[in-house]
Amino acid sequence: MAANDMADDGLIVIFGASGDLTKRKLIPALYDLFVEGMMPERFAVLGSSRSEMSDEAFREHLTPMARKSAHAFDDASWARFIERVRYQPGDSTRSEAFGPLKKRIGEMAQAYGTGENLLFYLSLAPHLYDDTINNIGAAGLVTEGKAWCSLNRLNRPWQRIIVEKPFGHDPDSAAHLNRVLGRNFEEESVYRIDHYLGKETVQNMLVFRFANAIFEPVWNRNYIDHIQVTAAETVGVEGRGGYYDSPGGGAMRDMIQGHLLQLLALVAMEPPVSMRADDIRLEKGKVLLAARAARDDESPLIAVKGQYGPGRIDGVDIPAYRREKGVDPESQNDTYAAFDVRIDNWRWEGVPFYLRSGKAMARKTTEVVINFRRAPHRLFRSTVSGPRITPGNQIILNIQPNEGIRLRFQGKVPGSGMSIRPVVMDFDFCQQFKARPREAYSTLLLDAMRGDQTLFKNREETESAWRIVQPVLDYWTAHPSDDLPNYAAGTWGPADADRMLAHHGREWHNE
Repeated sequence: MAANDMADDGLIVIFGASGDLTKRKLIPALYDLFVEGMMPERFAVLGSSRSEMSDEAFREHLTPMARKSAHAFDDASWARFIERVRYQPGDSTRSEAFGPLKKRIGEMAQAYGTGENLLFYLSLAPHLYDDTINNIGAAGLVTEGKAWCSLNRLNRPWQRIIVEKPFGHDPDSAAHLNRVLGRNFEEESVYRIDHYLGKETVQNMLVFRFANAIFEPVWNRNYIDHIQVTAAETVGVEGRGGYYDSPGGGAMRDMIQGHLLQLLALVAMEPPVSMRADDIRLEKGKVLLAARAARDDESPLIAVKGQYGPGRIDGVDIPAYRREKGVDPESQNDTYAAFDVRIDNWRWEGVPFYLRSGKAMARKTTEVVINFRRAPHRLFRSTVSGPRITPGNQIILNIQPNEGIRLRFQGKVPGSGMSIRPVVMDFDFCQQFKARPREAYSTLLLDAMRGDQTLFKNREETESAWRIVQPVLDYWTAHPSDDLPNYAAGTWGPADADRMLAHHGREWHNE
């Protein structure tokens, strides 16, 4: 589906609008687009949830966080933006709520000239998805959901839906949700959001790989030793223990399945035939299909489970995960997970992709580290002050918080003799382009309004990701750990994760 350069006119309907995501991310993201001049001339936003609120109360609920989170908040621009925001109370899991909702949508479409274009956003708890999606369809709100039965083929309006993660909690639930969506929307109208894919440096991976001829010839098993993908947070569960300790929580489900396998796919994919969404997602899907799912007896060798105990981060005492509110005192939930993924294809055979994610870690970072093989002739092995073993070269893709790309190679230390030391060449995104990266949700919301699915997952990608991680999750369920917690808050995770790499003569990039 070809995307327009500008967003189409339309009405954005947010279900679960009284929740945290709407005020912290969605409304500030839409406001930033408005200030940038990227919102269409005719747009409006309708929030809906079970909480009873007037339009004015909803606006007052949104204003403080927008003032805090928006890139460039000013009262005059906010007044023009928030005038287009309305609220309709109702329980989206009950069909009777959709009569008043549909009436309000019609009134707003008339008032703001948005036409029949509707973008639904499910900012809801996952167990509410099925009923909400079915009610949208049953209410007749998806008038143009089936492209082959279009009522206006020359200028076909659209109805699209954005689904937040977690997208299911296992392979069966993910496949079920895909079927529910498929009964009500065409696949081209379904946007499975992953906010990591909206980050500038993630998108820059495609440019880095495919617009620079110096990298592609060495982007394979002949030159690359292994690849690390890390998403580390310094915070714990921050009062969300009840949610995080649920069956759908944990680092393997939430982060590795939900985010890091997408980063792996972008790093490992073959060049697409074009930059169209379908072509890019086809190549990502091939990588995930080629990723090896663990056999039961392999799980202890290729996956590590961790849970943080008490510790200290930035001078603040952090309680153990099991002491957090809402967490089972004997919880087996993983706040850390490391996973050795292998891709069975020609380019990557034998190259480990080490994925890890954890809470209450030593440093906040999301990065991809490409570790090249060491030079075959150890010419400088016996230098007086140089290292005994010359480390391999690295390319480090910093996704957050310091967006950029770093190339690490060996250089000679000035002076007599032949002492060598690693040196770094840095590309800092903000410094180079004198611009602040747009927030991920702004990018993704704009793309959904433009009809561009490039940065969203398709059906096959979601189901393939679950196929990869589920054997490890099943093993962990069948073999509860008796050594949790196994890392202190403020450290780099459990010792078993270090041993997993050390067994092959490797170590984590912990700088």
